Amino acid sequence: MPKETFIKLKAEKQQQIRNAFLREFAIKAYDDASISMVVKQLGIAKGSIYQYFNDKLDLFMYLVGESVAVKTRYTGSLKRENYADFWAYFSDLYEFGFQFDDENPLQSHFLHNLTQNLNSPSIKHLYNDLLSQVVIGFETMAKYEVQNGFFRSDIPIKTQGFFLYKLGVSIQEQLEVMGVINTKESIEKQQPVYFGKKDELMQVVADYIELARPAFTKN
Repeated sequence: MPKETFIKLKAEKQQQIRNAFLREFAIKAYDDASISMVVKQLGIAKGSIYQYFNDKLDLFMYLVGESVAVKTRYTGSLKRENYADFWAYFSDLYEFGFQFDDENPLQSHFLHNLTQNLNSPSIKHLYNDLLSQVVIGFETMAKYEVQNGFFRSDIPIKTQGFFLYKLGVSIQEQLEVMGVINTKESIEKQQPVYFGKKDELMQVVADYIELARPAFTKN
């Protein structure tokens, strides 16, 4: 958590610091990200950062929380009960995720690079904890569908939840392998991850839904 000294900074100064480090962690793995380089770009003393945060990890986890909170303002506005079909809800999560990416490219790039950051040797112990939190969210989705008779009940909820999580991972990986998105290029151009690629994104999402729907549908 940021210290009181950071919270008391003017909003513009907070954003300047936040954006600079979001970019640094978006283009580098955690262990390679350099506080010294960023503060030099900002024109502030390195010691200033330690007046705002306890250490590098404290700063990084603050950025994780902030980025997730921003994305949740988009996707969290969707309510499953407003959809007759889970897959329409699933598709809209990507519609709103695209809007998040379009309007918050730095946070989006940071979250896209999160797995690489968490695989850095010095913080790899955090990977399973954060992954478990994400997977639990998908398990909660699956549990709702099973309890309401939309998903089959003969497959464990944990398995269905992990499968849903992997769907999202696979969608992103396919788009990267196909060259539809290139995070290194887009951040250098100061563009959103999916800039101009909404149609390609939503088509891949639709394809995955067609593949997944029969596997989850209650017989």
